[in-house]
Formats: sequence, C-alpha cells, structure tokens
Amino acid sequence: MDDETITNRLGEILGQLPTFAWRPFGPDPTDLEIGLYYGAVQDKPDRGVGISVYSPADQPDLLARRVQFDVRGGRGQPFGADRLAGILFTVLDHRPRGSGFASILRTSFTRLGADTNGRDRRTENYLITLDNQEATP
Repeated sequence: MDDETITNRLGEILGQLPTFAWRPFGPDPTDLEIGLYYGAVQDKPDRGVGISVYSPADQPDLLARRVQFDVRGGRGQPFGADRLAGILFTVLDHRPRGSGFASILRTSFTRLGADTNGRDRRTENYLITLDNQEATP
C-alpha cells in the first residue's frame, strides 16, 4: 500500500466521526467542523488535523509506516489540541484489523504550544502495520 492510499484511508476513517470533515476535493470545512488534511493543516477552520506518512528509515518490505497527525485546537482553548488528540487515540490506537491495516499503535506525542492565533497544537505519531492480504483467510 502506498503512502497516498494510507493517508486517504486514515482520512476516510476519521472523516466518519461527527464534525470531522475529510473532503480532499472540497468543499472546504466550515468553521463548525474539524478539518482533516492531506499533509499540512490549513489556516481555516481553527480546528484541524494534518495527516502525513513518514518513515525514520527505509524498510525494504514496506510492511509498516509511521504517520504523524498535526493536531490544532480552537482559538483560546489551551485544551483544544489535547481533546482532539484524545479522539484520535480512542479511534485509532489498537484499532481492530481492517481497511488494509493489521494494527495501529500510538508511539509518541509532543505538545507544541499555541500558534500566533492562540490555537494550541500537538503532534501524534503512530506506527501502522499493513495487512498482509495474502495471509488473510
């Protein structure tokens, strides 16, 4: 599974949550929604999550990938990013096998503080093991 497919599948999973908006081809999320983005978080709406696949080292088998979620809360809400990250954790960490993923595990997170608009940020890092479709009964 390539990085684009992984990112899209994660966006689709999270986009099923109430108020989370995964619309890579538009329309843009409203101010009442939590925008989900391929890569960088956009400036609007205030609350958003960017999804980026990365790897600390090349792995020839490509059976595992790391994904970073850049989480941003609402203006003036020092707890905003933490609350969104908690939702991600509840939905993704130890998620049952499916959507081409054998397992998903959070490996770390880092608080980044507020941006210049008073929107708290943090990053969440997950290890995703891809499903071996040939081994599935």
